[in-house]
Amino acid sequence: MQNILKDLEILGGVQHGCVIHQDQVQASTFPSILNDNLTGVAKVMTQIFMGVEGVQRNHREIHVELEDNLLIGYRLENGAILALLAEKNINLALIKTAVRSATARLLATLNESVAATEPVQAAVAEKTAEEAVSAAPEAISSEKLDVHMEKLKLLLAEQIGPAARVVFGRAQNSWQAAGEPLTGLCDRLAEFIDNEQKRAEFLRRANASLPKG
Repeated sequence: MQNILKDLEILGGVQHGCVIHQDQVQASTFPSILNDNLTGVAKVMTQIFMGVEGVQRNHREIHVELEDNLLIGYRLENGAILALLAEKNINLALIKTAVRSATARLLATLNESVAATEPVQAAVAEKTAEEAVSAAPEAISSEKLDVHMEKLKLLLAEQIGPAARVVFGRAQNSWQAAGEPLTGLCDRLAEFIDNEQKRAEFLRRANASLPKG
């Protein structure tokens, strides 16, 4: 994957590139000190793409104009983000063609990497889920859980609008796979709220609505 990113830089105008999947930098030609910032940028881009999906649009490319450069984000088919730092006068048509050509190789390499880690992740998730169940004072009925899920959707929609439908489904899937308690789902959903005050208000109301059993 690293070699694919370096191939994109050969075109000229592209200074650095990275691939981020599930909040993890999978490959990067950026200085390693910037990895935390890159995952933050990828989260913002993902929120934008999800927001676009929420209003029935399907844009897969974002341009962010910086002081001296252009940050271009491409959404890959599996939800990963390809981010390129480029010169402002770059030939966008040429880069887009190169990215389209490289996408199949990026996805194939990324899928191989994910497949290699899935058995380990599944074992960890299973153990975490078992620990969460054994630690719970009493099981939550499915009826109460369904009601709580609907409450969370409504609370999230108040903060981010139509994108809540898409965001909630994905956050719920990753939460269930991780075997976290309900507070973990609230935390995952809160990550999609940019405004600090709104995020705190969401968490306060979401945690207050937790079923007691």
